[in-house]
Amino acid sequence: MTIDPPKRARVKLPPWLWGGNPRRLLVECEMISRPDGQGAFLVQTDESYRPIPPDLVRLRTIAKPADDAPRWDELTFLTERATVTLPGRVEKDLQRRLLKAEERGALVDLLNHQVLLLHTLPLTDLPAQAQYFVETLNDVRFTEDSSRGPFGNTWVHLVETNPALLHRLKLASVFMRIEQDHRLGGGDPRHIDQLESRGGRIFSSSAGLYDGVIMFDAYLSPLLAAGTPGIWGVNVVRSFGSLIFSLGAFVSGTDGEASELLQLVTTPGATKTTQFPRLSAMAADGAIQWWTERLNLLFGVLSDLSTFTDADGNYRPAKHLEAMLTVEQIFRRSTSMLVAHRDTNARRTLLFTILDSLEGVRGTDLLTMFTLSHATKVLAEVEALMPAPAAEILLPAARRGVSALQEMQQGFFIRHQLRTATVDLHLGGGTTQPLSVEAATARYLKVLRDATHGHGSNRESSRALTAALLSHHDGEIPHDLGLLGYLYLLDVLAHPERLRRLLFRGGR
Repeated sequence: MTIDPPKRARVKLPPWLWGGNPRRLLVECEMISRPDGQGAFLVQTDESYRPIPPDLVRLRTIAKPADDAPRWDELTFLTERATVTLPGRVEKDLQRRLLKAEERGALVDLLNHQVLLLHTLPLTDLPAQAQYFVETLNDVRFTEDSSRGPFGNTWVHLVETNPALLHRLKLASVFMRIEQDHRLGGGDPRHIDQLESRGGRIFSSSAGLYDGVIMFDAYLSPLLAAGTPGIWGVNVVRSFGSLIFSLGAFVSGTDGEASELLQLVTTPGATKTTQFPRLSAMAADGAIQWWTERLNLLFGVLSDLSTFTDADGNYRPAKHLEAMLTVEQIFRRSTSMLVAHRDTNARRTLLFTILDSLEGVRGTDLLTMFTLSHATKVLAEVEALMPAPAAEILLPAARRGVSALQEMQQGFFIRHQLRTATVDLHLGGGTTQPLSVEAATARYLKVLRDATHGHGSNRESSRALTAALLSHHDGEIPHDLGLLGYLYLLDVLAHPERLRRLLFRGGR
C-alpha cells in the first residue's frame, strides 16, 4: 500500500538565516510555519494550507491570431530579475545575422536574427520589436502558394515563474551545505561573516545541476521540440521569463544538406520522412496551456518540503536535492533526444538513460516500459487527459514512439521463417524458453540498454538468454524508438500526485 506524504515538514531553521529572520525566508517561499515546541518549525506550502492550486508557473497570452487588442504594453511593465552583461560581440553578431537573413531569405536566418535581437533588446524596445516579429511572420510567403502565408495563426505567450519557486528549491542546497559544515549548522556568526567576506556562492551544493529552473529553459525546451523533426515555435529567454512565439504550423527543422561543418561528420539518422499534421488555430495555445499547467503542478510537488520527509516528518534535504536533479536530468535529456534527428545512436542511448531516470519517478521498471501493451496503455491515458488542441502538437511524436516499438517486434526474423507464434529461445542443454513477441522485444531492448556498458552479460545465468535474443533479432532499431522517452515524460507530467507519492517513498 502506497503511503501519502504528510501535509507539513519539520524543519530546523538556523537563527542566522535570511539576515537573522528565518521565518521571513519561509514567507518569501510562500510557506506557512509554526513552532513545533521542540526548537523546530512545522512548515507547509501556502497552497496546501488554504488549499488552492499552486501558483508557481504562470502563463499570459500577449497576442493571438486576428487579435484586435494585443497586450504588447504588458511587456513594458516587466522587470528583469537579473542584470545580464552582454558580450561585446553582440552587435557584430546581430549585424551578421541580419545580413544573412536579407541575403538568403531563409526562415532559419530570419528566426536566428529575431531571437537574438529580442533576447538583447532593452525592455522599452521589446513590445515594438515583438509586434514587428509577428507581423513579419504573418507576411511570410512560400513559393508554392504565394497567395497564402503559412504563419497566419501566430501566438505570443509569456511564461513566468513565481520567485517563491526559486526560494523553495534553493532550500535543498542551503541545508545540504549546513549538514556538511558544522560551524554553519551551529550558527557561528563569525564563520558566516568570514564566508561572505571571501566572496563566491556559499550555498551552491549541486546548484549547477538544477540551474535550468532559473531561466526555465530546461523545462520548456521539450515542449518546443515536441514536433521533432518539425518546429512549431521559438523561445526567447529573458530573465523575467520566456516569450514563446508560435508559428501556428509545423515547419521542417532539418535541411537535407549540411548547414555547418560538423554535419559533414557522418552519423546514421532518420531514414523515413515525417509527415507533419496541419495545426488548428488553437493548437499552439492548447499545447502551451497544458504544458505550463502541468509544470505548475509538477513544481508544486518538487518544491513542497513535505514530499521529502522521513517517516517522522523531518525534512531530508538530500532526498529533495536528488529528486530535483533527477527531474531536471529527465527534461534536459529528453530535449537532447528529441533534437537528435540526425543521430540515431545518440537518440537510442539517450532513451536508455531517460528510462533509467524515469524508473523512480514513474514506479515502473525498464522491462515494463519496453512492453508494447504498457506503452499503448500509457499513450491512451495521456490522450484521454489531454485536450484535443494540445494533442495536435504534443502527441504525434509520442504516437510515433509507440509505433516504433511495435515495429521492433517485426525484427524477430527466425520466428517469421519458422512460422512460430512465440520466440523460442534455445538456452543450451536441451532447454527452450518460449516468449511472446512482446516479452521478447522488451527483453531484447533491455539487452541493448545493458550493452551501453559493453555487449555480453556478466551473469552466468543471463549469458545464454542474451545470446539467444541477439541471435533471433535482426538488430534493426527504428529511429523513432527514442520517442518512447518523450511519451513517458508526458505521463509524468500528467500524474503529479502519483509523482508526489513516489518521491516520498513512504518516508524512506
